[in-house]
Amino acid sequence: MAKSLQEQLLQSGIAKPKQAKKARREKTRQAQAARRDPKTTGEQDALAREIAAKDAGKRDYDRRLNEQRKAQREAQEKQQKAAQIVEQNQIKPEGDGDNAVAYNYTDKGKIKRLMVSDAQRRNLAAGRMAIVRHRGKAALVTSAIAERLQPLIPNRVWLAAPEDDTPDPDDPYAAFQVPDDLMW
Repeated sequence: MAKSLQEQLLQSGIAKPKQAKKARREKTRQAQAARRDPKTTGEQDALAREIAAKDAGKRDYDRRLNEQRKAQREAQEKQQKAAQIVEQNQIKPEGDGDNAVAYNYTDKGKIKRLMVSDAQRRNLAAGRMAIVRHRGKAALVTSAIAERLQPLIPNRVWLAAPEDDTPDPDDPYAAFQVPDDLMW
């Protein structure tokens, strides 16, 4: 069997035993270091960047999820506050029996009908009362309450804007007033 290069160099006298011992020690240190930390520094840096990117992505996802939950919670609080205001301030429609007058209004593009008294119909038409959709039903409230509800539930409040009674100066029929007590 052939001798190792180190042994051959020692026998020929080119290398000294002290140098051979130092070379063996260095080789052992490198092997131990490789066993302890198998990754090189370049691989470690790449791994650290990858972990940091994952952490940043998770933080961004968590932030967006928290914002979404906060928005849902605020919307739910608005709904609860609006429901409480409507229940405390609703006015019962007095349109029952002979006193009943149908009041038509639009809700999401559909014409809805509510039976009210004649006085309530005039108040609704004048804008002193409003209709609020609450728990699938129509509720009457005053215009002041409707204005409080408008920022909370804007798509469920119906408030008639009183029309301007001043005639247009170019209207050829301005002299002919239509009575407002006509029932259609």
